[in-house]
Amino acid sequence: MTPIEEEEDRLREVVRGRTQYLPKDLYSMSNLGQLFMLQERERRVLNLLRKTSSGVISAGRILEVGCGTGLWIRDLIRWGANPGHITGIELLQERALEAQRLCPADVSVHCGNAATLVFPDDAFDLVIQSTVFTSILNREVRQKLAGEMLRVLKPEGFILWYDFHMNNPWNADVRGVTSHEIRSLFPKCQVQLRRITLAPPLVRTLAPVSWTACHLLSLVPFLCTHYLGIIRKL
Repeated sequence: MTPIEEEEDRLREVVRGRTQYLPKDLYSMSNLGQLFMLQERERRVLNLLRKTSSGVISAGRILEVGCGTGLWIRDLIRWGANPGHITGIELLQERALEAQRLCPADVSVHCGNAATLVFPDDAFDLVIQSTVFTSILNREVRQKLAGEMLRVLKPEGFILWYDFHMNNPWNADVRGVTSHEIRSLFPKCQVQLRRITLAPPLVRTLAPVSWTACHLLSLVPFLCTHYLGIIRKL
């Protein structure tokens, strides 16, 4: 069995296990902590995209690797993207089917492994990954995925990165991706990163009590658990 196949099997088992014990409202918009994190992320992402390339959402070809049930895809459409210009790829069939159900019919959703993309070289203006690399423990598979993302990215395009930079002490099935590793995964690239997202356990505790406290603490970099960034080919 190849490393990619081993990671596929491991991830399927991890997801099956997590769905059995996670609170049903953990990722619901009715959860004030989740709502705060999503709204803060949206503000920061839109601000970054506006500074980087104001036209990529409205006119670009966009790929999301590990699209899950299509949350980012639906956000992109709400931000002005053409559904026919958006492609998602998701490893887990049940999630891919749910994404296709929830997204407009013009969106192309594929079930497959993003470490072996079927798309041609230089096909996309924007490639998005959100908390995918954290879920991959095998270094070789991480490198293959990074290589595929660069292969399908147009020379003038860019990658939007959002992922944990630190380990989760309560979850051994994920591993944070440091700034050093990101730069080694994408050699000969310009990498710009900033820390965002107040630590989820903290924000889920504070949000029902004080939205203002969450906002102020989210401005403190060492309390933030994710990197948001732009990666460009040199």
